[in-house]
Amino acid sequence: MHADSDPNPPYGGKSAFRKITVTVPPEVYERLMQESARRKIAGEPNQLVSALLREAVSRYLNALDHPTGE
Repeated sequence: MHADSDPNPPYGGKSAFRKITVTVPPEVYERLMQESARRKIAGEPNQLVSALLREAVSRYLNALDHPTGE
C-alpha cells in the first residue's frame, strides 16, 4: 500500500482488498475496543475493529518503508 493510499476507502472501494483472519491477545483486543468506543462517542469515522487494524498495519508498513532518520 502506498503512503497516500487510504486504508479505509468509502463503501465499495475495497473490492481489490484481500480478507484475512487475525488472532490477537486479549489486551490488544481490549485496546481496539476502547479506541472503537472512543471514536464512536466522538463521532469520528472508522470505528470498526477492521478499520482500526487496517490503519495500524498500513502505518506500520509505511514506517518500515520510511524509518526515522532517512
